[in-house]
Amino acid sequence: MPLPSPETDVWQRDTNNPVLRDLIPAENYEVASDSHVFYDEDGNLRMVYTGDYQGRAAIKLANGASINQWSVNKAVVFEENNDGLDLFKETPFYRKSSTGKHQIFYIGYDDETTYQSQIYLAEADRVDGIYTQRKLPVVPRGILAGKDVYLITSPSIVAHQGLLYMVFIGWNNAPDLVSEIWIIGAVSSDDGYTWSDFQLVDTPIGAEGQITKTPDGGFVAVRTAEFDDDEAIFYATANHPFGPWKQDDTPILTKDGSILEKDEIIAAQVTFNPQTQEEYLFYTGANQQIGWWIMLAQRARL
Repeated sequence: MPLPSPETDVWQRDTNNPVLRDLIPAENYEVASDSHVFYDEDGNLRMVYTGDYQGRAAIKLANGASINQWSVNKAVVFEENNDGLDLFKETPFYRKSSTGKHQIFYIGYDDETTYQSQIYLAEADRVDGIYTQRKLPVVPRGILAGKDVYLITSPSIVAHQGLLYMVFIGWNNAPDLVSEIWIIGAVSSDDGYTWSDFQLVDTPIGAEGQITKTPDGGFVAVRTAEFDDDEAIFYATANHPFGPWKQDDTPILTKDGSILEKDEIIAAQVTFNPQTQEEYLFYTGANQQIGWWIMLAQRARL
């Protein structure tokens, strides 16, 4: 998969933006973030994302009538786990296991101030649930890749040469005290139930970005980073989930300052249409006074 070229490619925001809103009526506030968009086994468009359920962050499911027309289905991962440490749930990533189980990997934490998040797994026999959460985190916080990881966020899981590869972000402290952040990789040979070979990698998924397998078997990573004193989304490609990565210094999308992107553009993900191989960028736009929502841009060749 070649890098987008500023001379020949352009990413165009969809005129329907935001493509998904999720209102909290009691608060007059909208929360839809951290989307992972995929096509299910029947070719239907689905999205898991971070939303609100009874006052807490939970994993919700949306259905797509088309790539830019979405409707909220329901919360699918929201109950407290047996360890009591995942009251709040964010940054979901969906995959279908080799045995046909529908899996959602997500981070869970018990307090919004300390934010001691770990990676959990929930499974279901149907894509729309009911999802059952495993009793313990599949990746707990602690010493990982030689680093004392205080919290974890943004897991991405992709298959490559018969194994699963996970990439996630580790922080060395709570959000108001963090001084170091690492990108960490791990490997699984049992459908993601156990992980090993933790290592530092340079997969560029900063600010809750994701990696995606491309139709030709390569990988795309997208991230948010600073550009001209503002936020922008950058695009990179590789032949392996852990790299090496080819990156362009020119972003594919820059925060436009509109009411939909007043404060942030984060949590980027690339999705490919399996029939046409058209490429779509989903990301979160934020105006922190009124909400967070799911945005869409499409890659077009000039």
